[in-house]
Amino acid sequence: MKAENVSLARALSKLGYCSRSRSAFYIKHGRVSVNGKSITDPSLMVDIDRDSITIDEVRLARLKTVVIMLHKPTGYVTTSSDELSRKTVYDLVPDDPHLFAVGRLDMDTSGLLLFTNDGNIQDRITSPERKVSKTYLATVSGKVGADKLEKFHKGIDIGTGMIVKADECRVISTGISSTSVELKIHEGKNRQVRKMFEAIGKRVTGLHRSAIGGLELDIPEGTWRKLSDNEMEMIFR
Repeated sequence: MKAENVSLARALSKLGYCSRSRSAFYIKHGRVSVNGKSITDPSLMVDIDRDSITIDEVRLARLKTVVIMLHKPTGYVTTSSDELSRKTVYDLVPDDPHLFAVGRLDMDTSGLLLFTNDGNIQDRITSPERKVSKTYLATVSGKVGADKLEKFHKGIDIGTGMIVKADECRVISTGISSTSVELKIHEGKNRQVRKMFEAIGKRVTGLHRSAIGGLELDIPEGTWRKLSDNEMEMIFR
């Protein structure tokens, strides 16, 4: 068996136990052992298959990869717990400690949110280098002309010199006081779509993610379902 040497924090994520940031929290609080020795350094390199890794005295092993599609409503935060006692997306999916959200949608954004127990899946979807597109439908205040959207194709500064682009962008419909715009991005910066429109003087009044890669949202709001193996492959096509 070929060795797979990764940091301990990454190992917990790859083994499907939790996200990498949550892994670091558990490790620093003394809940993780490697080959019988308590470890508090998340950067310690381990062999994910040959070393014995335990958390709370339970040995971890590779799990069958699961990916869940959730149709997230607005009003939910993408976190497992919230200090303000707001509703979280984890209230809507199975109570499984191995599942974690792939990326985030802010509280005011609805649409497709994926959960998995596999850190590899998370890395492949969220890494900008993979260029997995995310499709959004934005409702924007006022009129938005083609000249404005052209700036999205060329690259636009969303603050502190950060330049981002849209892979695709088009007007879907225009109303009296608003415009519906569909755009695809692959970078996934914090509140990127909202900041892109703010940079051209427009305010997003509604935001919905309809697809990730080739996977389109197809379930009612507030519900979830597991993806098939073919659908997991579809994401990366």
